[in-house]
Amino acid sequence: MIKRASHEDRLRIAGEICVKVKAELGDGLRAFVIFASTAKDADGPYSDLELMAITTDDYQESACGFMYDDVYCEVYYVPFQTALKEAKKVDYEWPVSADQWHRMLPLYVKEGDDCLERIQTTARQSLRQTGKFDKEARGAMFAVQEDYGSLVNAWEAGVKSDVSTNLFNLSLSVIHVVAFVNRYFYQSLRNAWEEAKKLNKLPKDFVKLIDIVHGNTQASLEERYRSADQLWQNMQGWMDELDIDWVSEGKFKLPGKKK
Repeated sequence: MIKRASHEDRLRIAGEICVKVKAELGDGLRAFVIFASTAKDADGPYSDLELMAITTDDYQESACGFMYDDVYCEVYYVPFQTALKEAKKVDYEWPVSADQWHRMLPLYVKEGDDCLERIQTTARQSLRQTGKFDKEARGAMFAVQEDYGSLVNAWEAGVKSDVSTNLFNLSLSVIHVVAFVNRYFYQSLRNAWEEAKKLNKLPKDFVKLIDIVHGNTQASLEERYRSADQLWQNMQGWMDELDIDWVSEGKFKLPGKKK
């Protein structure tokens, strides 16, 4: 059963787990870090503790979750070459997954080992992949379109619970598009909508509409639905302004034969 824990409690627990992992892996452990909310001193009383062990490449990638002093902990064991590959990756999950490679709190680094520096350098270099970010923005727009279609279906069917669910899904897809256009990764999903409102490039009336759609502003379900419709229209116009032809991205293809 989880109980309240302080930031200092999580740091202590992380240190104790690090000692256990180091004793077991020995030279197979290259670094051990805290990531996510605890690494940024933004954890709450009931936050999870997320840890990553960067291992030598003869270890398999794996993960485990467990309770430790009534705090739920997750340890991810990531071989170094896998970490480099993941730090470089820009995919649909990038806006909420990239933070772990940029903001790490090291508890242990093997003497003379530059693995963390190389991982973070690779993560920073990924921000220069202009074409990749444009491609992901186009792909994320298809997710917005899908969520909008589901929202309209739910609205016309009169299923209020589905309308609420799809309003959230739509708002989440929208902030993915916004992140790709700005090449910005969120510190956490919890506060991503607030972070998105502060970015430089935004569609028309974004701040007002996203607050209503996401539920940050008190509004009726109908007003949220109408605002979602307007946000969808504004997103399409914004893509045109940015010269991002997302509609042409989806092309019908037939499978090729094996050689």
